[in-house]
Amino acid sequence: MVTKPSPTPSEGDETSVVTNEEPGFFGLLVKSVFEPGVNPAVVLAMNLCFFLLVLTLFALAFLTGWNKHVLLLFGVTICLWASMVWFVMEITKVQTRPDNMPPTFDLDADDTTGTSTNTNGSQTIPTQESKKDQ
Repeated sequence: MVTKPSPTPSEGDETSVVTNEEPGFFGLLVKSVFEPGVNPAVVLAMNLCFFLLVLTLFALAFLTGWNKHVLLLFGVTICLWASMVWFVMEITKVQTRPDNMPPTFDLDADDTTGTSTNTNGSQTIPTQESKKDQ
């Protein structure tokens, strides 16, 4: 068996162009494990799974003649889905607030101890003033 060496791409060759595309749905799901917050792909996957569960329970309730146990499971699923949607909305609100950012510390500040002193020389509670408050 004879194999031909593959040609090396030249600088002007169009096949050597690397494109930075957005990751797909599953790429965003995997990426969400490593980043904090609510990822739109995770929310979509959650809503899709709950929709399919509700659809399955509805079909099961119909096939069992509206069994009260299946209807109870159907109701619990609807309540759980609603609470998850509410929780995601609340997390999104908290993440987008500007006052939710972690405090920044100025390493070049004059007061290295971070404590304030009274007029009689005794130390009080440590103070953390931001740069805009000084």
